[in-house]
Amino acid sequence: MVGGEVGGGGDGRQSSTRPDRPSFLLPPLLSPLPPQYVEREIVNHSNFCHPHVIQFKEARGGEGRGRARPPRRPHTLTHPTLPAPRQAFLTPTHLGIAMEYAPGGDLFAHVSSRGGLPEGDARFFFQQLVMGLDYCHRMGVVNRDVKLENTLLDGSTPRPLVKICDWGYSKNDEDSRAKTKVGTPGYTAPEVVRAGGGAAYDGRAADVWSAGVMLFTMVACAYPFERAGDGVDTGGGFGPVLDRILRVDYEWPAGKAVSDGLKDLVSKILVADPRARATLADVVAHPWFAVGLPPEALSMNDACLALRPHAHPGYQTVDAVRAVVRDAARAAPAAADADDAIIEDVLGDEDGLEGRPSAFLEPE
Repeated sequence: MVGGEVGGGGDGRQSSTRPDRPSFLLPPLLSPLPPQYVEREIVNHSNFCHPHVIQFKEARGGEGRGRARPPRRPHTLTHPTLPAPRQAFLTPTHLGIAMEYAPGGDLFAHVSSRGGLPEGDARFFFQQLVMGLDYCHRMGVVNRDVKLENTLLDGSTPRPLVKICDWGYSKNDEDSRAKTKVGTPGYTAPEVVRAGGGAAYDGRAADVWSAGVMLFTMVACAYPFERAGDGVDTGGGFGPVLDRILRVDYEWPAGKAVSDGLKDLVSKILVADPRARATLADVVAHPWFAVGLPPEALSMNDACLALRPHAHPGYQTVDAVRAVVRDAARAAPAAADADDAIIEDVLGDEDGLEGRPSAFLEPE
């Protein structure tokens, strides 16, 4: 354990040395996910260098404070057992990765605590989310689990900045095509719900659908495909939710003032046929989305795409990261016996279920 524990996910816990320093995520060596998924998550995630995606940091050995790297290079973090800078490393009991710390919690808690957001605030977060997803898609990676709970906030005021996290179900264009039922019920696109039999689907279009669910939920403070009598929170299962997703059966809460522009954008995203669904380019071009969008936001991703963290001398290479994960798998051989069936269980039945500065920074 390094510092105090600040959270975690399905594969590990997170700890931080202090709020203004990066944090460690320490998934157990015996992960519930197959090793290839853990490797894919870490490798895909470690390639990102964007202000709206949680970034990997270097953990550096020694007892002193981590020394900041030159501009455009991930920050360093001191860990007493590391002989050299690392983003992924092994301890006697854990596979460790060092990532930036997001002290503002997640967007789900932010929305819930406010009973939903005004459209202007929802648009501010959605603009950042879309820019982050566009960057990742152009990097050749789809997330496949886009949701409020996987969107962290940096803690800045009055409006925190978005940081997309959790790439455990991600796919790279160099991997096989997306064809597995993964994600979170309520956010999953119809084609993902229907997935099976080896048929592939477009992970980019599925991410856009999930982003549309996020937008609806930020304003409505309710999921578009859930109803009060479903009993999801009491073990009633997700069957009715999945059925409504397939039929695109959603409705805005009665009495909730929603602009025609927002309704139009959501209606273009929540489309059952992924070929007819709005793309991220369509979303960016929509009049509702464009309101208040900083002019530099449209060129930010071009600049970020030129940044390659692994290209810096001394920075851990992709092959070195893969080797660390594979060493962890050998230390926990039972995990290597898992297969895609574990992932299929997520949606397999109806009951299962630093790069550049942000263009969205407000002037002080």
